[in-house]
Amino acid sequence: MRHDNFIPSVTIKSRGRLPHWQVDEAVYFITFRLRDSIPLEVARELYLERDRILRSVTDRARADRAFGIRLDTELDQAHGSCILREHAEIVANALKHFDRCRYELHAWCVMPNHVHVMVHVARGADIPAIVHSWKSFTAHRIDRGVIWQREYFDRVIRSPAEFSETRQYIRANPFRAGLRDWPWIG
Repeated sequence: MRHDNFIPSVTIKSRGRLPHWQVDEAVYFITFRLRDSIPLEVARELYLERDRILRSVTDRARADRAFGIRLDTELDQAHGSCILREHAEIVANALKHFDRCRYELHAWCVMPNHVHVMVHVARGADIPAIVHSWKSFTAHRIDRGVIWQREYFDRVIRSPAEFSETRQYIRANPFRAGLRDWPWIG
């Protein structure tokens, strides 16, 4: 099948500080986290660092990856309530519920205070709506009020090598964070 005439539709949306690029027929690496997963002072430092990185480099994708690694390092410190230790199954089931219907999951991991997902979305799919459905459903099931941070981080996967690296990164996250025999990986 040739795609010479296919020009992907790109939409840039923002629900706060972060821009979200929506591309038709794309694979995304998405991270969303609990509201208390990063102390406020650390979050401020991270955003200042991200702004410095973006001003100093021309390669946006590289800057986003560097910021993502820094963010994940903080998340893996298990700040906050870490209520997903008790409620990971609810989140895992929510992610899997619409797999192969609204999206296709390639990898996922529910950590004690955050979630990583690598997902393919079809043309016209709405990433913000998908993430909102995961967060809304799970917050109601966990029943502890507002638990999720409003923003989420997403990145379009751009190559087969990046796909493999990202999938391995997600699957290895519990081990890197010191969680042995952590079952919430798919």
